[in-house]
Amino acid sequence: MRREQVTRMLENYRRCAARRESLALEIDMARRQLAAEEARAVENAVLPGKEIAAGRGGGIGDPTARVAVKFASGYRPRYILEMEGDLNRLRDEMEECGAVCRAVDVWLMALSDRERLVIERHVIGGETYAEVLEALSARFPAGAVTSPDGIKCLNRRAMDKICAAAGAEPAGKI
Repeated sequence: MRREQVTRMLENYRRCAARRESLALEIDMARRQLAAEEARAVENAVLPGKEIAAGRGGGIGDPTARVAVKFASGYRPRYILEMEGDLNRLRDEMEECGAVCRAVDVWLMALSDRERLVIERHVIGGETYAEVLEALSARFPAGAVTSPDGIKCLNRRAMDKICAAAGAEPAGKI
């Protein structure tokens, strides 16, 4: 993995976390809708009062019975297959977002509290160095960081640790 990919994953962490939760809701709704449509498809295909009757040659002569046998054999209407495809696409997207979130969570474990705050506020949150400095000073009043340059140094050190955890090359290495 390259450093640019690591940075992009960090920057997309919040979007991916929110999207993952949104997808969980969408998947739940889609799964319920699919189950309802599957039941409705079978009900519509097999009308009450029809009996399965054998026609000439031992085949099924009743058209409704033929449909019932198709469903029993695993037949799925096209719109049900499309709904299943949509559900699978949602699951795949949720899995991708989950992978980003898990990776970032693991990388953040390698950081000190100060480094983690800098990465969470600046890289993930998009705050300026001045805003991060203010938050760092409020959280760690006895801290040695007193300037935006100190924040940049913490950021660089944290990114090097994250890159090492991700197997990416740290800054300045080729």
